[in-house]
Order: sequence, then structure tokens, then C-alpha cells
Amino acid sequence: MDVNLANLPADEKQKIELDKQAAYAVWKVVNNQAPQSLYQDEASALVDWQREVYLASVEKYRAQPEAFIIPEATAPE
Repeated sequence: MDVNLANLPADEKQKIELDKQAAYAVWKVVNNQAPQSLYQDEASALVDWQREVYLASVEKYRAQPEAFIIPEATAPE
């Protein structure tokens, strides 16, 4: 089923953006490019419902940290 994201209501688009923001924050923390406090720093800038969506997404992505680890480059043989 194809869904055109441009046709979604504004609140659904915002939820998708918050989910992407959470995924990127987890990626940065897992790869030691940002401190753990990043989650709360970003959440504090959001309004209530946005904060809830963002923090729920952070927890979802923190449960699968192996998906965010940058693989080590192997030397060519």
C-alpha cells in the first residue's frame, strides 16, 4: 500500500518528523557523537504532545541500538 506523505494531515506529518528526529538522536548517542542528555534537551524544546511522541520514539529506537551502530570498515584484501 503506497501512501503519499504529502497528503497526510499536518499532525501526522509532525509525528513522522518527530520520529525521524528521535531516530537521528539515538543514532548520534549510540555512535558517541552526542551525550545521553540530548534526548531531554531536544524534548524540552517541544510542546506536551510532541514531547510524548518524541520520547516514545526514542525508547522504541533505544531498544534496538545494534541497528544504529556504524559498521567498522574492513581493509581490502
